[in-house]
Amino acid sequence: MTGKSFSAQAFAQLLSRLNATLAEYDDAIAAAVAEHPDAAIFTSFPGIGPILTAVLLAEIGEDRSRYPASAVLLAEAGLAPVTRSSGRSTSVRFRYAANRHLREAAMWWAFNSLKESPWAADAFRQARDQRGQRYHRALRGLSARWMRILWRCWTDSVPYDQARHTSAARPTTA
Repeated sequence: MTGKSFSAQAFAQLLSRLNATLAEYDDAIAAAVAEHPDAAIFTSFPGIGPILTAVLLAEIGEDRSRYPASAVLLAEAGLAPVTRSSGRSTSVRFRYAANRHLREAAMWWAFNSLKESPWAADAFRQARDQRGQRYHRALRGLSARWMRILWRCWTDSVPYDQARHTSAARPTTA
């Protein structure tokens, strides 16, 4: 056997072992998430699977008094913009001081929801087409909308129900 052939087989075996280990981790995370009391709330949303649920649960935590209003959760996640004023000028900017893990999880959730929720896809399309927002700005806006809904469901301890989501039930296109 030549050296390159041997190396290729060794790397293939290593990759196979790594994939098996990753599958075990995914199963362990799914099992841990299934035991969490708030798992039903988080997994009821479109675009959230077991891994994203685990990240959101870990970053948000269980203390509901930590986020007395949805605006506090949005600021923590970096989804609420920062307004800066000086004299006569006022500007709205991206929030850099934030929990980056929570923001990234919220952005992935918004991205995944585009495929599973017609309401989310329509809201994203409107932000891009009608309001002229760039891709990531529109995705952050959709993330903020989802986080507000999540906050309400989480504080009320009820799973997401598309039928009760009245803005999703109304057609948003003209």
